[in-house]
Formats: sequence, C-alpha cells, structure tokens
Amino acid sequence: MNRVKNNFNQDVFEFTTESGLRVTLLHRPGFKQSVAVYATPFGALNLTQIVDGKTVNHKSGVAHFLEHKLFEDDKQDVLSQFSEMGANGNAFTSYDQTMYYFTRNGDVKEPLKLLLDFVSSLSVSEASVDKEKGIIVEEINMYAQKPYFRLINETYKAIFHNYPFIYDIAGTEESVNATTKDDLYLAYNANYDDTRMRLVVVSPEDPETLQEFIESCTQSHKNSGVVVEDVFPDEPVDVKESYVELFDAVETPKMSLSYKIPYQSHEKQKDEFILSIIMDMVFSELNDDYQLWIDEEILSNSFSYGIDVRDDFIMLSFINEGEKQDAFKNLINDQLDNVKLDRESFDQLTKRYYGQMISSLERPEDLAVTMMRSYFDGMNYFDYLEMVKNIQFEELQNLFNKIDLNYQSYIVMQKLS
Repeated sequence: MNRVKNNFNQDVFEFTTESGLRVTLLHRPGFKQSVAVYATPFGALNLTQIVDGKTVNHKSGVAHFLEHKLFEDDKQDVLSQFSEMGANGNAFTSYDQTMYYFTRNGDVKEPLKLLLDFVSSLSVSEASVDKEKGIIVEEINMYAQKPYFRLINETYKAIFHNYPFIYDIAGTEESVNATTKDDLYLAYNANYDDTRMRLVVVSPEDPETLQEFIESCTQSHKNSGVVVEDVFPDEPVDVKESYVELFDAVETPKMSLSYKIPYQSHEKQKDEFILSIIMDMVFSELNDDYQLWIDEEILSNSFSYGIDVRDDFIMLSFINEGEKQDAFKNLINDQLDNVKLDRESFDQLTKRYYGQMISSLERPEDLAVTMMRSYFDGMNYFDYLEMVKNIQFEELQNLFNKIDLNYQSYIVMQKLS
C-alpha cells in the first residue's frame, strides 16, 4: 500500500487488489461516518465500445438499466439489507459513470462487503428484465412531463447531431423496451470487471485493516483483463437546429440559449473551472448590472448556466424564464461578445471556490464522490485542489480568446394556448 503525498494533510493510501481493483483509502481518525463508493466509468454516453477488439453497440439507457437490476436479490432487496445494517445505500448513473455507495456511522466492514458483493455479481432473468422495463419507462415518462427536463433534453437534441447527449440517461421508451438480458450481460461483463472499476473509502478505520479486508472480499472477483475503448460518433462542428419553439403546460415561457464551442486541449478540468470563474464574473451579483437585469425581468431568479467540457467541444448553456425572450438572448450574446475580466472579482471567486473545496474535506460523502469523479477524469482530487489554488488571472483571457461563439441554438418553450 502506497501513501499518496498531498499538501492538505490528508492521509491517503492506494493499492490494487489481486482482482485488479484500484482502491483509495482516506483515513479520517476521529470521524464517526464512513463512506464507500464503488464505481465504473460506464455511463449513458458510452454506447459504442471496442471490447477486446470487437465493436459493441449498446442500447441507450443500458447503464441505467444495469443500475436498477444490480440492486435486486433473490432473498431481499439490497437497500433493505443496507438499512438493517444501519447504513444508507444508494447509486446513480450519470453521463460518464455509474456509482454505488453507502454511508454508515460505525464499523464499515459489513456494508462494505455487501457493496463489493452485490455490484460484482449480476443475476437476471428475462422475466425480471421485462418487469423492470415498465418501471423504467414509467420513470422516463414522468420526467418527460416536467417542462424543465423536457427543455434540457430538447436543448441537447438541437445542439447535437450524433453525440449521445441526444439520449436521456435512462434511454428512450423504445430502447428500454428493446433491451434484453443478453444486452445487460454484454454491458456488464465489459464494464464491471475490477480492472475497469475503482473503490474509494473514507473512514476512521485503520487503513491496513481495511486493505486486508478488501483483499479478502475481492478474492472471488473476476479479473478477465478485458480491454475496453470508448468510441464516440463523428459530430459536426455546427448545431443541428439554431432555433426551436416548443409548447408545454408552463405558466411562464422558458428559454435555453446554448453554444457549441470547438475545443482541443488536454486540460479539460482546468479549462472548465476557468470558464466557471468567467461566467460568475459576468452572470452573478459580482457584476454591477446583474441586479438591473433581474429588476427589468430580462433574467429571472431561476436563471442558471452550465458548462460541459469534452474532448472535442465545450457546451455552454443558459437557462431562463420570462416574457422578454429576445431581450434575454440579446443580453447573453452581448455580454459574451464583450466580456470584461476583473482581477478583484477573480481573487474573490478563486478564494470562494477554494474555500468551498477545502470545506468539502469535512463532508465525507461529497468528498468520496468527488474523488471518484476526479480519478475517472484522470486527475487526483488533491492535485485538482492544487491546480485551483495556482490558477493565474492571465489564464482567463488566454482561454476566452480561443472561444468561438458562432454556433448557437435557442430553444423557447411557450405556454399552451
């Protein structure tokens, strides 16, 4: 077991089990709560993979479907088993990962064994798969009736031609109903091998004791040495639709203005953070004009922005509601065309963000999930903290000078007449 050096006085240890599972232990003596996250870098976007040299095409929503099925047990459902141990178990599927986790005040070994056991074993029948389809389709339809979620989904469909963002994380009603037991096993065998997965444990328990326990729990885990490469479809530079008008049962019209920005860099995490700083400078109370935009009802209290940096593009989106649709679009475009960077705001924001990240070290559940995401993004979380601490003001303008805002899509959701 290796101790991981960091500048934050954190006792971090790493080792790899015989099954190939990479494990990170964060020792927190004096804390009551333990958290463990067992995760795979398999999410809603990973629909095409080369598995041991063979191209495999998964149905949309299969990662989410697997999450549902893994919680089943012949005797008792897994969540009830966690509860009986005094632990809270849960999971989620994102676009990039599926994470299974629990929290518990007290001894971590019993729920940790359950976590490692149920995620590492899939047993489903066609009958159980068919039963689950109805549950997932109902979930899809429920979210489709929520105007905000519909706006987001339609935004992705307008921006992208082929990239899997065009599919909901849960898939579509058609893809879910077409999913078979064989589809689930195909996706599971490729992505739930310990050599693909990772375990993060934040706990007051002795690291050496935990290592020995984890090694014993994973002795029966498969280590097929499967080689998996994710493949994404060619995506044109331009947006698919520059303007879309929708109608829904909303009291106030909702809008989404999004930019698809060509991008090539090996510093995605850093650039995403820098863009967040820039957007906060322009579209928050740090801008003296922000309250004026609210008072004039160009921006609403529900206004928000989102940034997603990928290998080939950046997606920058602004969500709003109100009657002044043209004014909103013109305001966003004008502000982005005339971004003014302020050193004082930069210092304030970096200190705020850095302080929030340091505070997260005291929240074990948030910390464990964030650490896991960082690892799958190819960066140690404590290196990420160091990067944030050392960002220079000049880097903001250097990045924004490269931003091409020519490709945009505007979605308006109007009230039903």
